[in-house]
Amino acid sequence: MAITTLNVILTIVVVYLGCGFAFAIPFVITGANKIDEGAQGATWGFRIIIIPATIVLWPILLKKWIAAGKNKNND
Repeated sequence: MAITTLNVILTIVVVYLGCGFAFAIPFVITGANKIDEGAQGATWGFRIIIIPATIVLWPILLKKWIAAGKNKNND
C-alpha cells in the first residue's frame, strides 16, 4: 500500500484531534477554572459544550494553562 498525501494528512488530523481529546478531559475539569475566572463554578453543561472547541484549540489553551500556572507561582 503506497502512502499518499491524503493518508498523511488524515493521519496528522487524527493524531491532532486525538491529542486534543486527551487534553480536553483534564482541561474541562480543572484547566478552564485556572485560565478563566468566568468558568469557576460553571455547570457540567457548560463544560460539555466547550469540549469540541477545546479539542480543536488545545495548543492555544495548553499555553494559556501553563502561563496561568507560572503567573500564580510568581504571585
